[in-house]
Amino acid sequence: MKKIFTSTLIFLCFGLSAQVFEKGHVQNLVKKGTDHIYNASPDSAEYYISKAEKYLSDHPVIPLMRAMSMLWANIPLIPDDLFLKIEDQLDSAIVLAREKDPNLEEPEMIFFAMASYGLLAEYYAEQGSTMKAVGEANRAYALMKKGFEIVDEHPEFLLTTGLYNYFIEKYPEKHPIYKPLLWFFRSGDMELGLKQLEKACTESFLTRVEAHVYLSYIYLRYEYKPELAQKYLSELCELYPNNFYAKAKYVESLANPTDFKNAPVDIIYDLITHESSYFKLAGYVFLGYFEEKIIKNQKKAEYAYRQGLEYGDTIPNHGEFFKSFGYLGLSRILINKEEKEEARELLDLALTYAETEQVESEARKLLSEL
Repeated sequence: MKKIFTSTLIFLCFGLSAQVFEKGHVQNLVKKGTDHIYNASPDSAEYYISKAEKYLSDHPVIPLMRAMSMLWANIPLIPDDLFLKIEDQLDSAIVLAREKDPNLEEPEMIFFAMASYGLLAEYYAEQGSTMKAVGEANRAYALMKKGFEIVDEHPEFLLTTGLYNYFIEKYPEKHPIYKPLLWFFRSGDMELGLKQLEKACTESFLTRVEAHVYLSYIYLRYEYKPELAQKYLSELCELYPNNFYAKAKYVESLANPTDFKNAPVDIIYDLITHESSYFKLAGYVFLGYFEEKIIKNQKKAEYAYRQGLEYGDTIPNHGEFFKSFGYLGLSRILINKEEKEEARELLDLALTYAETEQVESEARKLLSEL
């Protein structure tokens, strides 16, 4: 009797804590592992992933966390050989989710399969593998629709639901050419989408950081409210001091003379000393901006801009904002030096890489004055 009672207690303790969405010991392990993932600390993350794996050996959260750990330790430059490892983990997460729940009706299995499909679609799209990206996106969307119905009970779905509600309306507004292609998707609500993303920043735990990242991106690229982007990015920088991607985006959010009066010099130098060419590009470009606008040292500014852009040349298809910002800044200095021919070439490059109206409008204005 005692043995049966003990076994029953073990089963109840483990069974009740074995679901990631449920509060308990396993969820705490996943939370700690997730924090280390976003702090770009893969060894520490693996420690907690391995501890969680003892309770969740056949759960899709384990391979998904390993995929995310590799991703955030190397973001945004993911070489093909590394992605093969990430892809393998994401495929494993999908297989495990479908083994546990073949029709994908349980919230956890919906979420982990959907997240895995979404990450695959995003990578394939970046690599130009359009058909593969569309296939994975369709699978993710089918599960996303299920998430719409359960978002009130499960805050992890706030991220995907909020992104859908916002972008299904905003994207065709900004890119009208795509509007006819989206007629068969359900309508969204931009205001609701932003509110859901804001809630995800506080109420979710697996998607909290992603919500911060996407919300800051929206405020930088679509809503043109950098002060709101600064709020979310500064929170990430404080929570995860080793997250250099958050640092780079935070500096970007300050890319105007008014906000840059309180330039984060320590973050700029952190970026410069990072081994990644992407972060060196960002760091040197903003060191140039700092020297140009705050210190008023044109010589040092020119050197920093050129250093950053040299690193940018080594990473095609990445860091377009930083490249455009660097070309624009360097062109201002060359105009002051009366080196108009090179300045014109750089302004053309600034327009080629421009991702914001701020850069584009200033580059066009300077070109018209040459």
